[in-house]
Amino acid sequence: MQKSVFGLGLLLAFAACKSTPATVSHPRIAADAGVPIAADVILPLVIPEGGVPVVLIQTRYWRSFRLRGGTSQDRVPMGPREAIVERLVTAGFGVVVTDARGTGASGGTWRWPWSEGEVRDMGHVIDWITTQRWSNGAVGATGVSYEGTTALLSATAGRPALRAILAREIEWSLVDEIIAPGQVRNVGFVGAWSRAVDALDHGHLPELFPTLARLGIHGVHPTDDDPKGEVLREVQRQRPSADVAGRVLAVRHGYDRFGPDGPPSDSLGPAGHAATLATSTAVVAIWGSWWDGATADAVLRAQQQMPVREALIGPWAHEGTTNASPLRGDNSERATVDLDAVVAFFRRHLTQRSAAPTPSVPRVSWYVAGAERWRSSEQWPTTAPHTLHLVGAHLRDHAAAGDVRSLSVDFAATTGRNTRWTTGLARPVDAPDRAHVRGVVSWRTAPLDAPLSVFGDSQFVCDVTLDAPEAALHVYVESVDPAQRVRLLTEGTQRIRQGAVAVRIRPVAFELPAGWSLRLSIAGADAPSFERVPASGAQRIQFAGTGCRLTLPVVA
Repeated sequence: MQKSVFGLGLLLAFAACKSTPATVSHPRIAADAGVPIAADVILPLVIPEGGVPVVLIQTRYWRSFRLRGGTSQDRVPMGPREAIVERLVTAGFGVVVTDARGTGASGGTWRWPWSEGEVRDMGHVIDWITTQRWSNGAVGATGVSYEGTTALLSATAGRPALRAILAREIEWSLVDEIIAPGQVRNVGFVGAWSRAVDALDHGHLPELFPTLARLGIHGVHPTDDDPKGEVLREVQRQRPSADVAGRVLAVRHGYDRFGPDGPPSDSLGPAGHAATLATSTAVVAIWGSWWDGATADAVLRAQQQMPVREALIGPWAHEGTTNASPLRGDNSERATVDLDAVVAFFRRHLTQRSAAPTPSVPRVSWYVAGAERWRSSEQWPTTAPHTLHLVGAHLRDHAAAGDVRSLSVDFAATTGRNTRWTTGLARPVDAPDRAHVRGVVSWRTAPLDAPLSVFGDSQFVCDVTLDAPEAALHVYVESVDPAQRVRLLTEGTQRIRQGAVAVRIRPVAFELPAGWSLRLSIAGADAPSFERVPASGAQRIQFAGTGCRLTLPVVA
């Protein structure tokens, strides 16, 4: 579902006076049940005999912009993904960008993400591409966020022409990874995203667009058969409200319905199509980030369910243009998405002579915080569980009796405005010093005698006593450097009841040097990102004096 692209990229686009020369048209494609899908066809100026391979991007954030003062038909059109379109066209690929049904300038109705009709449309669009004189019959699909998921779901169409997919920053399981992580609703992101897509669908600029974009963008680009946008304006006027936030008010589990008339929420994303995706013959690459929502989870979960040729987990914020590693510094290796690597992926898999991809050993790459370096291998690192016990205010290797500790929940406690859960709104991920953060109870290790290397997801287990029937536990794994600066490495969130609880902590890769410490902090709220639990009244959480523990996946 997630994550629109309304940020710095638009400002940079307006700062540029020119874009890449190209041949551009804006046709409509008849898709499932004849629904007209608006498309931008962007081609190199010279088309070789036999045509060019084509990369498909399917969006719900306006495929390109209608600019005040007019739009050139001989340049790559300005839009949310202009940068990668320019790179692909310059490299000799054709690019087709479409508005998903019910969005942008397309017909039909959008009631929830990746509906059955929207997914069926993908096959029709691929078929249309392969029949065009400028196509050589080889199709790829790519995208970031919502578009990354449409790229992956295009594999369900079963079209042999679709040879390669590179999906970036996606959700695999929609509810746990964005709507309600750990069954605690992510109200901050969902509310902002809901307002934004509803505005777009009705031809309005959303609140997330920067000021400069508002001055230059008139709306979504109309199709060639509606040059003045008269039909488009009527379509936008008649569209119902998307109201995503209203539909998911009661959604906390994958089986909860996406609104009263909607399907089970997790059926909408890749998890709901896992059986079909497992049979895909396309070469698939999936990229995520340790600090962009739960997109690292999506990479790891996808690998368990379907063939993934290339898996990569980086350090960037959602757009891929800024470094989100909490331990980032001047010594950091390349920490933003390399668009040339995206182009190279499609060059490898779309320009070969054979119709069948050449087999190769699956590869994985991941970024390690602290070391601020990339690692690559044929498989993820081998780990062994290492348990740290909560004793008093300490994390220790051996269990011992300790005092019961308690937390009076401060419902204003927060990890901030710019976090892993808000970066999908085109925000950075801040890394403030949390040494004196409010509303947490903490435990920490003694300074490490040797470096500590962790890869994967951790777990917190404890017996708790509550004043109210339910609570939200927000569990944070943090680093403490010799200067006593504290940085948030990763976190887990879980709705709990009294008794034995287990909180899964999101996967991460980090290395802490000797002399540093590890800190475990717990809050009962994270405003304004997550819903308040309970909805009203006070809450006090007591943690048992024995048996509470944090288990880390330590690299062997």
